[in-house]
Amino acid sequence: MTRLFWIAVLLGSAAAAAQTPPAPSLRGLAFMAGCWSTATGVSPVYRECFTAPYAGMIQGSTQTAKDGKTTSWEFSVITENDGVITYAPFFMGQALSTFTLTRLEGQMAVFENPTNEFPKKLIYRRGADGSLIARTEGAAADDPANEEWVMRPQGE
Repeated sequence: MTRLFWIAVLLGSAAAAAQTPPAPSLRGLAFMAGCWSTATGVSPVYRECFTAPYAGMIQGSTQTAKDGKTTSWEFSVITENDGVITYAPFFMGQALSTFTLTRLEGQMAVFENPTNEFPKKLIYRRGADGSLIARTEGAAADDPANEEWVMRPQGE
């Protein structure tokens, strides 16, 4: 009887381990790759480009323009180190807080830094129509400072 008990315990442990989802990988962020832009006629224009994941890193750039003039820009790196994925933006040349990937489900990624004043969350997801939707959030999902940009592949 004792032997059957231990076999059941071992089989149960193996089944539980098999059900544990793998840790997120930078490859899971491949849905962000490409160059994206808000629709023609939307002002300000918001453009964002991300490289495909390569050698533990994704490079990103963002440009905001109004009336044909760049009003802000940002470079960013998304890296994977020891199983932790982080997003580090450099806004107008100044390093901002680093955000950690807290959720990756299908084609949606949430990066968070609860100690940052604003934003606390950076959210990227692919829309059903193939768009890339970028969102910044504060402490609450209904914070009036939250912003969202729906972008199509550049050239469409």
